Amino acid sequence: MQAFETDRNQVEIIEGMTIEYPYCLHKRDLTNVVIPWHWHEELELGYIQEGISKIVTIGAEYTIHQGDGFFVNSNVMCMKQNASPGMKTIEVNHIFHPVFLGGHFKSRFETKYLNPIINNRQIEVHIIRSGHSTANLILKNLHHLKELQNETDSEFRTRNILSETWSLLIKELQENPDKRVITGTEQTNRLRNMIAYINQHYFEKVTLSEIAKTVGISEREATRCFQKNIGQSPMEYLIKYRLNQSKKLLLETGMTITDICQRCGFSDSAYFGKVFRKYYGMTPSEFRSSSI
Repeated sequence: MQAFETDRNQVEIIEGMTIEYPYCLHKRDLTNVVIPWHWHEELELGYIQEGISKIVTIGAEYTIHQGDGFFVNSNVMCMKQNASPGMKTIEVNHIFHPVFLGGHFKSRFETKYLNPIINNRQIEVHIIRSGHSTANLILKNLHHLKELQNETDSEFRTRNILSETWSLLIKELQENPDKRVITGTEQTNRLRNMIAYINQHYFEKVTLSEIAKTVGISEREATRCFQKNIGQSPMEYLIKYRLNQSKKLLLETGMTITDICQRCGFSDSAYFGKVFRKYYGMTPSEFRSSSI
């Protein structure tokens, strides 16, 4: 399973992505861990191997069931999480830079086939529902691509299948268009910058005033921006981000509860335990034990 990491601006650092070969396969276990708000230039085509997942963007939510697929457009601000707590949820995702299919700058592949999708801000996330011909062909290709990565010298075949899949995606988007209201660029940029600040400083003492100052707005406006677009206040987002980081440490390290508490910015172990139980219905120790 791949780790999730971002830079200081919350642009995901995609494990396995290189300039020489801008494609990688990721398999992620979303059962107990949330993929926090992030964005990246690369495109995503994937499917849910097991369980039910949810992709949340600014102002929209998309639920993907086992066997269904998804497309996430370039530079879309989103988060991912298990949509059915307690159920094992596995995501298989093909991530690739547009240049992988487009080749050189302003090629016909880029201008005719890629840019009309990438530059269409009404297409942020598209769910590929199994059960009709075009979607089934896309899903078949995505499964084939996963198996292909176990073979050597698969680069050309990977690009060929992904090119065919992109053509099918264009057809799928025409057959099943999504309509949604697009959030203003200024508001999106504000939210990105505030989230980036929180995610960079979550282990420190963070105040609402400091969050608002990062984008030069009032505390009230910062709260309104968060509530309107992601349905929670800045401080609620901070607490949930700290908790998600603590869950990863509980699952992936042997650190003590006290050390995890301090590493994740909680004031003391008792408060950490109280908040953890409030959100997850168990103590940090119980969570660690139940996940072994």
